[in-house]
Amino acid sequence: MWDRMVHRKEMSRQVAGLRRGASAAQSLVRLNAMVGHSAEDKLERISLALSNIDQLLVPSTINNFINQQFILRNEREIISIFEDAQPKMLNWLISHVKLALVFYKIKDHRNYRCQHRTELIELLAVDRVSALTVLSRVLLLRSLQLMKLPANPRAEHWVRNIILSTHQDDLSELKTMTDSKGDYFCMNKLIYDDIRSGTVRQDILNHFRKEAAVQQAHMDMGTRRARQRMQKGWRKILSDVDDTLTSSGGKYPAGIDTSYNKRVVYPGVIGLYRELDLGIHGPEEFGNSTVGNLVFLSARPHVYKDLSEKQNFKKFQKLREREGSKLHTIPSLLAGDLSSGREFVMTGDFEPLARKKFDNFKRFISIYPEYKHFFVCDNGQGDVRAGELMHDQFPKHFIGLFVHIVQDVQKSYGFDAERWRKKGLMEKTCFFRQYPDAALYAATRVPPLIQMRGLNRICHDAVADFDMILPSQWSSETQKNDRRSELNQSLWRCNEILKSAGERTVPLIQTTRQWQDGEKVKTLYGIATIVDFDPIFDLYKVEVDWRPLDEQVREYEASKKEETSSRGTLRKIGSKL
Repeated sequence: MWDRMVHRKEMSRQVAGLRRGASAAQSLVRLNAMVGHSAEDKLERISLALSNIDQLLVPSTINNFINQQFILRNEREIISIFEDAQPKMLNWLISHVKLALVFYKIKDHRNYRCQHRTELIELLAVDRVSALTVLSRVLLLRSLQLMKLPANPRAEHWVRNIILSTHQDDLSELKTMTDSKGDYFCMNKLIYDDIRSGTVRQDILNHFRKEAAVQQAHMDMGTRRARQRMQKGWRKILSDVDDTLTSSGGKYPAGIDTSYNKRVVYPGVIGLYRELDLGIHGPEEFGNSTVGNLVFLSARPHVYKDLSEKQNFKKFQKLREREGSKLHTIPSLLAGDLSSGREFVMTGDFEPLARKKFDNFKRFISIYPEYKHFFVCDNGQGDVRAGELMHDQFPKHFIGLFVHIVQDVQKSYGFDAERWRKKGLMEKTCFFRQYPDAALYAATRVPPLIQMRGLNRICHDAVADFDMILPSQWSSETQKNDRRSELNQSLWRCNEILKSAGERTVPLIQTTRQWQDGEKVKTLYGIATIVDFDPIFDLYKVEVDWRPLDEQVREYEASKKEETSSRGTLRKIGSKL
């Protein structure tokens, strides 16, 4: 009963974050003017018919048996609305109706020879699929996934028809939007888990490769479409989570980095994701309606349903909504499995973790053969080895490995500098401690991976990210000062390059002043007076009193006596008043 309720709630959820073009109000006004009658009326009719079918307290089987003619009439009403709708109206309805719930509640009534569910999906996925926009096709695929493909023997063929009816850049957009819904119903799950027919799966993968070849042919010939395609980066940014996006705080088995406390977002990492996605051509920032290409490869296993994934997506959503630098897109997630996680925990062997991430990457690249791929990771566990496997099998598609150093590089599992040089992997790899340094490598690599202004934006983001770390997230003031100093050194290196390129430099992070001018402090050389303060380097200029110590003590005692005497005088004056 609980599973049924949760499943129904998921099917009722509208997808957020996908591009819908103009605002809902503008779209509705234009649509009503175009077709001559209210789209809202049709939506209301569908919702009313669905509520008549969907009795919350009565199971569908019983409801269909008791009220069969009433149910059949309402199902037919929904089908006829979709059947008669003009193309623009049809797409508007699909994007606003609870389509997955409609598929779930409309049944194939074998006893009454009314195959209403099959008829409705056949109408949308076959008969009228050419009239559907990319967004409508994405929502249709999601609804089929939520309904569960084994629920209908023709479901896999409907999925196949939707995908094979989509071509070139539209196909790339369909795949990317399917992966950007903020849930685990992604393209990887659809192709490799939900579809059980090897023939159907192979047909779809062959279609992906064929369309990628056509896209590449446009680029090689420099056609008009190629010039349009140049406005996008055509990259997928794959990233680890623990010790790469956020610090593990050294908490086993998540990671080993103790430079920051647990759950702290590394300064500059979010900006690096965005700029790698933007590339060096086209716009300099992501629009609110643009779908990005960020994918997280997590070692955390997929467990019952999507419990683990939901926690990660909640974390990603918080990063989308936070102040300052925020994730530029809703990312996708490829999870690990229990077997590799168990072997790591039991034996400490990183190879199963690396192999699982590589297997996920191999599946992913079969879905996105038209893209180039980066991998952002750390050197604490098996990521470096996974990156080597990616390069070995897909050297043309794998164009960059960014490794966050959380331990000595020579301790990185699977790393051998000489072997990597012979493979040509070293020239694709950046080992770094601070994310502005990774951005500096990306901006100065030949050819560059990001714009010089992108380097500037990442540095600004790193400063903002550092300032957003709460006082409670620092173990000590020493830890904070050490990290600030390291980040400032990285920013200084970036500023040197920005200055030489004619770009504006980024102000370094200032520290809070503890002592004011004129205050006396104790130093290694004796008592001194504060004269000045440098907030960038956290250095105080002082004047040391070089007189003998007994002379300084007499002066101090005399000043105390004078201070006590003046207080006594003030008290006497106060009592007389």
